[in-house]
Amino acid sequence: MSFNNKAAALLRQQLLIDGPVQGVLLKRMCLYGGACLLYFSGVILLTESMANPEEAISSVIFRCLDDTIYWGPGLVLLVPAFAYDLLRVSNRFAGPVFRLRREMRRLADGESEYPLSFREADNWTELADVFNELREELLELRENSPRRGEGYDEDDEYNIEERSLLFSDDSDEEEEESDEFLEPAEA
Repeated sequence: MSFNNKAAALLRQQLLIDGPVQGVLLKRMCLYGGACLLYFSGVILLTESMANPEEAISSVIFRCLDDTIYWGPGLVLLVPAFAYDLLRVSNRFAGPVFRLRREMRRLADGESEYPLSFREADNWTELADVFNELREELLELRENSPRRGEGYDEDDEYNIEERSLLFSDDSDEEEEESDEFLEPAEA
């Protein structure tokens, strides 16, 4: 692949595919990062204050803040890199589920033209195979459905009777049958 093709592929790539899912992951990453930052800051502050018990706590805090010159820039550079990597990794599972959901809507609306396929590096690629099998079966059923055939009329007596049989309430018949077993037997 040439440099121009790689650059175009990078520009086309959308990092935030499924905002709610990937947003939760980013929030968790920030939460865990903040918790680690607080923990290690507390440990450093406690260690410094125990190493110099006669020193005032304010001077220990200022000395610890002075030490941030060493790790602060690294943190500022690493957090966006971690967030970018997390979005790229989460695309491997959020993207396939997003595409599966979109194709399911298209299939339900009768607009599914092509089988579903995922990229090689995506997770859950077997979902595409299962979906495609179901898609083919559904398209075949729709094709062989009497609604697709010629001469189908919504008000056709056969269709009305067929629907009434499908949605009839058989509870009255079941109650009559169950009453037979509840009557005492005559001797």
